[in-house]
Amino acid sequence: MKPTMTNPIIELHDTAFRYEADEAPAVMGVTLAVHPGEWIAITGHSGSGKSTIAQLLSGYLPRAGGGIRDGGLLVGGLDPAEAGIAEVVQRIGILFQDPDAQLVQGRVEDEVAFGPENLRFDVPAIEQRVTEALAAVDLAERRYDSVHALSGGQRQRTAIAAVLALAPPVLVFDEPVASLDVKSRRRFLALLRQLHREGRTIVTVSGRLDELAQAAPRLIVMGGGKVMMDGPTEELLGQKRARLIELGVLPAPILAAPATESLAQISAAAAEERLHGSPPKPLLQIQDLSFAYGNNEPRVLEDVNLTLNAGEWRLLCGENGSGKTTLSRLLMGLLSPPRGTIWWQGQDAAKLTLFELAGDIGYVFQQPEHQFVAATVREELLYGPRFQMRLKSGEVLPKEIAERAEELLQSIGLANRGEDSPYLLSGGEKRLLSAAAAMMMPRKLYILDEPTAGTDYGGVRALAALCRRAVAGGASVIIITHEPECFAGEQLSIWTMERGRLQL
Repeated sequence: MKPTMTNPIIELHDTAFRYEADEAPAVMGVTLAVHPGEWIAITGHSGSGKSTIAQLLSGYLPRAGGGIRDGGLLVGGLDPAEAGIAEVVQRIGILFQDPDAQLVQGRVEDEVAFGPENLRFDVPAIEQRVTEALAAVDLAERRYDSVHALSGGQRQRTAIAAVLALAPPVLVFDEPVASLDVKSRRRFLALLRQLHREGRTIVTVSGRLDELAQAAPRLIVMGGGKVMMDGPTEELLGQKRARLIELGVLPAPILAAPATESLAQISAAAAEERLHGSPPKPLLQIQDLSFAYGNNEPRVLEDVNLTLNAGEWRLLCGENGSGKTTLSRLLMGLLSPPRGTIWWQGQDAAKLTLFELAGDIGYVFQQPEHQFVAATVREELLYGPRFQMRLKSGEVLPKEIAERAEELLQSIGLANRGEDSPYLLSGGEKRLLSAAAAMMMPRKLYILDEPTAGTDYGGVRALAALCRRAVAGGASVIIITHEPECFAGEQLSIWTMERGRLQL
């Protein structure tokens, strides 16, 4: 549907925002107007200010999240920072980057009904909205399930349904497909097109020019807290492609991943060992693993078998709910495996403690902020070494550890953010920090769950470099991902989960 040329439904005039009074602004001098029925995509590299804009539109900033906003901002004629909550949610619905932060109920249907119930809709209207919203995100069959039993992608779809159930005229989706599989991404794109035809105003936010951004008729590109480009998407893609690559929202031409000398040496050494000695023992071996969360629950995993050797890099792919995260948590000891099914360095993992496994395995969760323990970015990197060395407060770390932390900060683009709180980083920056923190101390296996979700192309390259370095040092890496294309050209293999079964 073409936007009507009436008064704008979203207006920003010289809008600026800073999280702390003495910090540089995250958003500065942004002026733009969005008319009813428009679909716009806001994209930009990590830390460009795009998610801050989304949170300003919802009123979360500065109302709940703090900070200082200057300039004008109106949604449906109201300032979301000052209007009543009920008035705001009837004008704009938003999905934040972390869907878990929006999930407040126990069951899926209760979560979706929460908004309409608080707005005091009658029971038939609530029932209709819940049914339609769950059908729109393909979760009708999970209506009575516990939210905590869902996969990350299914929880994201639940949060989307909760926004849809409010039926606001303006919908803002911040990285809505970050944890979704290919099938779910296509379904969500079709849903956006339908909502657009119905006349809804849609704003999608992403770190890359993904399929959602390219489908939106209008594109806004952020950089350094400012609007760098604003125009018809097709026109910008056709005429400004080089600039879009420069701003980090389109990938640079794919080059073969650097074939490091150490990787070649490791492969040669392994071949030599096979010729002149007994083959190395597997680092990890899984035999006939089946798993259910309860005695009366369906199996999440069914007869899984695999072998992982030292120095191997694997991607673990599959649809939402296929068992990927469950498998990874069994490997880490976060879930208790059945005896005799998982063997870690020749030992039955069921007999090993989480503490014993954590000494050898680094695990990065889907939502990195769930792992943060330190007040600053630099201290987050140094927390693991301090804990492992049992250093008391005030004791100085070895020089080589401090130097490695600074090197890692440089490699992930956070050299100037060392004294900032990790919680003030963008979603992509948080994921890079979490991965770097896991790799601060040498381990035999690193497991990263959706580390590229919401990450820009620069962040993807930095993450891949971290993984290459770990593998070159003899470690193994398992990355759970819906985006195997992010690792094109890397020396790795892919495992695929299908309904709890592993396809090698």
